[in-house]
Amino acid sequence: MTSLAATCSYKPRRLVLTRVLLLALLCGLVPAPGQAAPTLHSRATLDSPRPEPDGAELRWLWERRQLRLGVIERDNPPFDILGTGQVFEGLTADYAGLIADQLHLQVEVHAYASFAEAVAALRKGAIDLLGSVSAQQALEAGLHLSRAYAEDRPLLITQEEGGTRIGRGDEFRLAMVEGYRSPEQLREQFPLARLQLHPSRFSALAAVSLGHADVFLGNALGSRYVLGRSQLAAVEEIDAALPSQGIGFAMLEDGGPLPRLVNAALASLSERQKARIGERWSPLAGTGHKPEPMQFSAAEQRWLRNNPTVTVLVDEQLLPLSFRDGKGQLRGLSLDILQLIARRTGLQFEVRAGGSVERMIAQLHQGKAQVIAGLPHSPLREQQLVFSRAYLSASRVLVSRDEAQAPTSLEQLQGRTLALVNGSALAELVRQRYPQIRQLPVAGPVAALKAVARGEAAATVLSLDAARPLIARWYPGRLQVSASLALPPAHFALASNRGATELQSILNKALLSLTPRETDVLMRRWRNPLIVADGDWQRYRQRILLGFAVVLALLLLASLWIRYLRRLQVELRRTKAEADAANQAKTQFLTTMSHEIRTPLHAVLGMLELAQRKAEQGVLDRLAIEVAADAAGGLLELIGDVLDITRIEAGQLQLAPQRVRLREQVARVVQLFEQQARSKGLALRLEAEGAVDAEVMLDPVRFKQVLANLLSNAIKFTPQGQVRVSLHAQAVGERLAVELQVEDTGIGIAEAELAGLGQPFRQASNQRQSPRCSTGLGLGISRSLCEMMGGRMALHSVLGQGTRVEILLDLARPPAGHQGQALPAAQVATAGVRLRVLVVDDYPPNRLLLAQQLEYLGHQARVAEDGAQALRLWLKEHIDVVISDCNMPRLNGHALARAIRLHERRNRRPACRLIGLTANALESERQRCLAVGMDDCLFKPLGLDELVRALALYQPETTSQDAMQLLDLRHLLRLVGSDQAAFKALLADLRSSNQQDLRRLEALVNDPPALAQLAHRIKGGARIARAESVIRACQQVELTCESRPLEASHLRRDVQALRVALQRLETQLAERVATDPPDSYHP
Repeated sequence: MTSLAATCSYKPRRLVLTRVLLLALLCGLVPAPGQAAPTLHSRATLDSPRPEPDGAELRWLWERRQLRLGVIERDNPPFDILGTGQVFEGLTADYAGLIADQLHLQVEVHAYASFAEAVAALRKGAIDLLGSVSAQQALEAGLHLSRAYAEDRPLLITQEEGGTRIGRGDEFRLAMVEGYRSPEQLREQFPLARLQLHPSRFSALAAVSLGHADVFLGNALGSRYVLGRSQLAAVEEIDAALPSQGIGFAMLEDGGPLPRLVNAALASLSERQKARIGERWSPLAGTGHKPEPMQFSAAEQRWLRNNPTVTVLVDEQLLPLSFRDGKGQLRGLSLDILQLIARRTGLQFEVRAGGSVERMIAQLHQGKAQVIAGLPHSPLREQQLVFSRAYLSASRVLVSRDEAQAPTSLEQLQGRTLALVNGSALAELVRQRYPQIRQLPVAGPVAALKAVARGEAAATVLSLDAARPLIARWYPGRLQVSASLALPPAHFALASNRGATELQSILNKALLSLTPRETDVLMRRWRNPLIVADGDWQRYRQRILLGFAVVLALLLLASLWIRYLRRLQVELRRTKAEADAANQAKTQFLTTMSHEIRTPLHAVLGMLELAQRKAEQGVLDRLAIEVAADAAGGLLELIGDVLDITRIEAGQLQLAPQRVRLREQVARVVQLFEQQARSKGLALRLEAEGAVDAEVMLDPVRFKQVLANLLSNAIKFTPQGQVRVSLHAQAVGERLAVELQVEDTGIGIAEAELAGLGQPFRQASNQRQSPRCSTGLGLGISRSLCEMMGGRMALHSVLGQGTRVEILLDLARPPAGHQGQALPAAQVATAGVRLRVLVVDDYPPNRLLLAQQLEYLGHQARVAEDGAQALRLWLKEHIDVVISDCNMPRLNGHALARAIRLHERRNRRPACRLIGLTANALESERQRCLAVGMDDCLFKPLGLDELVRALALYQPETTSQDAMQLLDLRHLLRLVGSDQAAFKALLADLRSSNQQDLRRLEALVNDPPALAQLAHRIKGGARIARAESVIRACQQVELTCESRPLEASHLRRDVQALRVALQRLETQLAERVATDPPDSYHP
């Protein structure tokens, strides 16, 4: 019967003795507060008569009441088993419990680190007796030894078939527990033996098993007990030929009545009871056992009812305690122990793999589990966990790489790295004894072996029971158990949280209820290396998995390669289809463009041929020339649209925002189409409201291109009615929201064709005009330009009723304080300046055309056929302007410009105006010209108006009388056929008309409609005299008068500008009539 106090009641024989002993028992049942000594656990039950002490002995028992038993902390199974230090059990504990039961005493256990300390405590009176002492030890210590309760029969143990000869004259290595037999006795029996002393029977037997010692000497009972519960290799037992000796309790010689009482109690035990105790702790005993029913407290029973299932965590790689077999099932000694506990308590254990020790402890604290099985005990872990009694103790060994220079002791690891499991009991010990050893904390035994195998550590310390199977499984031939260490054994137990009092008590009771024979059967089951060795799957798992991984990788690569090839095939087919489509599109484009170009070209060539034939007959066919000019203009517009489409699709079209007034830009475009609308009898109206006079950042060229395209289409496809342009602007913070609408009452477009409009060469099918009147490019360009300006264009149309195009823009307003650059007044004056212009072009027709244009404008032209010739002329003569083709042989236009600018800088010559001329109508070409020093770049074909604007920007360094002219006097002289009298009369008429216009201007300041008519009439006369400043002033007055709403301040400003221009014209006319001779104006 299990008894934690090792006391039992008995039937009193004498009333006085009964009362005395009951009182002593009641007093002795009260434990000393704060007592941390191990608790005696005796499995023996008294079944023999108790001795009857005399009066002196009774008085002595009354005074003592407790029996203080001294034991050694070092495990000495099966005599002394302390494990984790909570419970003292074993063969000595059973006899001590029987003695205490017979004497009605409570046993108090005191553990000491060594036999010497225990003897000193005995002499000081701290304890009453010392257990598991041999006759030799008692004799050497001068102690009294009780009757023997066990026999120490020496036994020699060596490896099976090791070939070691053991005789008096043989030389061998002998391992023995320190203090077991005297060295003198051993030298007498084995004079050539080399003695190795070990702290425990575990390490001594491990040394023999590992081949570090040849023979182990120890008592037969203890040696067989350890062999049956460890992973030691097969051994052979040999009679030691040494005398046997008894084992008993050691006491002081003058210990009073205690020696007599102990001897009397031992003598009263029956032989049957001694045999039961011997069988219980003998590894060769039978297994028949009927477990006694468990006794639980009320709190423990309540806990069992509330917690029928307990989650247990194990390390799935800690052989032989817990591991996964070939089927993936968890097995091992810990799971068998849990199964026995489950049978005792009725608990259901849910066992799960918990990973590393740190992870399992963390899960325990998080409440995900209640117990960790197979956790090695250590003082550090005991600070946060509670450990049960140990169910396995194993010697500690040193594991290193399998090499000749492998370390065989901790001393050889000085200055090297030792891998230790986190929380190991050895960490502090190694730190104190071997401070030069570098410690590498690892997560578990497998991680420790991996660190050694990789060279991260020189060695690691593990239990022998775990080291051998783990090496056989993971690192055969690479790692080895190199030494058995003289260290305390590792104790494996069940751990739980410190607050789980009831659970830990239940587990301890269940473990204590397991008989040594039950645990011995389990130990023998798992001590066989074949059981814990790997099956084929475990042995070749890495290779098999690696093979599968390689095959899977190859399959994946093959699949990816096949997908890649298929994708290439699909891409190839798509590319081929796109190339075919592009080729077809190119063919269609060339066909369409050829057709589109041939049509106007036919008109140009035909009309020019007709005009040429009539000119030979002396007839000027003005209509043919006008038709040819219109057809050529349409052809140029077509080519420009194609270039715009190309630049938009290539992303090369860039906007150049400028500071402009929105109303002015719209009004100028509307004014350009007034004549076209009047010729068709259409009303063209401009309506403006909101902040339309605000300045915005806008590309005026592209904006007017969009609006001009829309107005052109609206007028073209409107046979009657009106075309209305509506402009609305609203300020939104720093931006301006603009809505521009162009609405007509024309033929409209079918709803089904609206979506397709805007694509190149796509037109509505219901056009009643000539199919050659439009290419379908303008609308797509306009839409793209709107999107580039950050807006959008929407088209609404009803067949037969008209079309409305809506443009929405969100324009930025210029920063405050930024003012636009006004044209200098001198630029207007240069319209009458006769310039010397050098024309450079390698194509004779272009050279001749440009020279004729310049002569027509009143300038002097010099020509050169390449850049080299032009440079020579420029160096010899005074040239105001150079207009050069960009692409020429020998010296092109860019090189010519660089040469001229270089010569000007070196000779400090005034800069002339350099203008590039190219058929490559791209913005990049313009930037290239500006980069080499040119002032401007013009695109072919070049019209007179564009040429005039380019030359008007020239500002000569010297001011002459010609520069001050506001009108072209030579042109007037040509108009009258060089008749000097008529020329003078014409000047007088112009002066008279100018004076009348000034007077009418003053009278009509407050009448905008009349002002507009006056400005229009003045502009007509100014065009005859080519008075550019007056023409421009009149145009601005007309725009202001027609704008809605009318800004009075703008009107006053523009009227004042027109007044100044007329006054300057009056001054010049008066001077010319009075002083200049007519012949000075001959060209």
